Amino acid sequence: MIRSQFIEQVRRQIYGGQPSDDATITVGLVNQYLNQGIGVAAKQCYKEAIQLDGIGYVNNSFYTTFKGIAVTKDEQFLWKVALPQIPIGIGHNEGISTMVFKDSSGQISLPVVWLSENQRSFIDTMREIPNKVLAYPEGSFVYAKSTINLSVFTASATMISGGDSTDLTSTFNVPDDYFPVIVEYLKAQLGFEKAQKQDLANDGIDLP
Repeated sequence: MIRSQFIEQVRRQIYGGQPSDDATITVGLVNQYLNQGIGVAAKQCYKEAIQLDGIGYVNNSFYTTFKGIAVTKDEQFLWKVALPQIPIGIGHNEGISTMVFKDSSGQISLPVVWLSENQRSFIDTMREIPNKVLAYPEGSFVYAKSTINLSVFTASATMISGGDSTDLTSTFNVPDDYFPVIVEYLKAQLGFEKAQKQDLANDGIDLP
């Protein structure tokens, strides 16, 4: 489904029909809440996987690959990659599944080895893993440890994401059976906002 179509579906459910041009629940507002709803749906998938298979994982349908991400130097032998969004907080670092680096000729590296925060405290005292780059996510960045100059490469990251939130014509990357989870979350948040009284008087006094 196209992202704008899903947003229109949610707005019509909230307003019980076609929203007016001056509706307070705007397309941009729904789009902002949508990323939060995707996180709720991904966690629900993670919980259901544990109940069904006894193993925690998120279905592949939730993942999107972002390519051509610039790599910059942060410190000596430490390189920084800016992600399109903060990864979903599932597991140690399971919001991002893989990251690889690509050179100008199209050659692709092996996937990085992810480190947890606990592993970061002792990894420098261990032997290097041959032909592997160690990396860890922190906020909206991934930091990679390597003696190679990674700034001449671009990064590709596969992570849990509903797609490009800045493009309303892009595909909404969530399995259809998890749409109801997102819809219920959005209706709860946006319905609460819609029910608030509007303060139309510019008198500096809040509504009681």
